[in-house]
Amino acid sequence: MCISMSSYGEIKLSPQWAERYLFKNMPNLLENSYADHVIAFYYFGSHQDFTVMGMERIKGNDYEPSNTLLIFKNYILQGYYEKLWVFPAGVSDQGKIFFPQNSAVDYNIDLAQALYPTITFNNQSETAATYTKRLP
Repeated sequence: MCISMSSYGEIKLSPQWAERYLFKNMPNLLENSYADHVIAFYYFGSHQDFTVMGMERIKGNDYEPSNTLLIFKNYILQGYYEKLWVFPAGVSDQGKIFFPQNSAVDYNIDLAQALYPTITFNNQSETAATYTKRLP
């Protein structure tokens, strides 16, 4: 199942597991047009029962990059951010998802406090990505 435990007892899911999960449970995130291609899945970190993954795609004939941030809790996709300009740099020990310094965001995602703000890079609303909660 491609799951490992950290030394702190946190569940860590692999990129391979995330891809299989999406094919089975959320295929709409993997399809759109005949010209789209999923390039890679990434692991960004964990906090308690949460695992943060990323999916990199190339869309259409113009090869437009598209990044999706996936937030899992206990093996279940809780929600996601589509069309991110850049992926996060990691997850802090306090549960905050942080981005690279050269790609500052107005508010960080806070897993510990269940805060999922709109991600806006460098106060530019045209780069905003909103959290989409997965429906049961």
